[in-house]
Amino acid sequence: MKKLIIFTLVLSAAVPALAQRRMNSGQYHSEGFYLLLGGTFGPSFSDFFNYISNTYPTSKLKDFGGNASFSLGYISRFHRNFAIDAGFTIYNMKSRGVFADTGVFSSHLIDREFDYQAAIFTGTIPIYFEFNPGQPVVPYIGIGISIFSMRLDDYYNSDAYRDSRVAVGGHFEAGLALKLTPRIWVDARGRWHGGSGHLATFEKNFGDFTIRQSVAQYGLGIDYFFR
Repeated sequence: MKKLIIFTLVLSAAVPALAQRRMNSGQYHSEGFYLLLGGTFGPSFSDFFNYISNTYPTSKLKDFGGNASFSLGYISRFHRNFAIDAGFTIYNMKSRGVFADTGVFSSHLIDREFDYQAAIFTGTIPIYFEFNPGQPVVPYIGIGISIFSMRLDDYYNSDAYRDSRVAVGGHFEAGLALKLTPRIWVDARGRWHGGSGHLATFEKNFGDFTIRQSVAQYGLGIDYFFR
């Protein structure tokens, strides 16, 4: 992961030099933005959910699965085949269950709900396999840095606890763009993130739990080049 981050930073630093050698802007559109709607799956909070399952055998709480997501970003192409993509994705996931806390002399029910909200800020170097301006379909791949802004709300019966953290990781993407016009492309992409962070819950005596950012995103939307 460190090598991926270092490689991305080095490549980003080379942009000004590459920009001096950019092709005639009349052959391709160099700046634009994208809007994607899709689904995000992950992260894995298995450390915590395993702890709950072992502590409360009747627990029905499950790890976060997936939910709809929204992505927005800006593309700056300094060469027909290379660009810088700065964007973000927002999404929300929940887990809820009721289980019994059984003691020696009594037992009571616990209503537990987790509300996980995240924004993933990304910096990506895409490589476009576009070989002439009239090419109707453009596949691409890319690598980059992911910054995860996380917030977890833990509802324990009538009480609530919130923890907010930031984690850093990396990602790989692959996509396919179909040109409706030279300026408007239909964009379908997948992006896979890696990394890890920590979040705290009501189990403060246990400490923080590891949250693994093994996140998969899939989206479909529009790229619009205004320049």
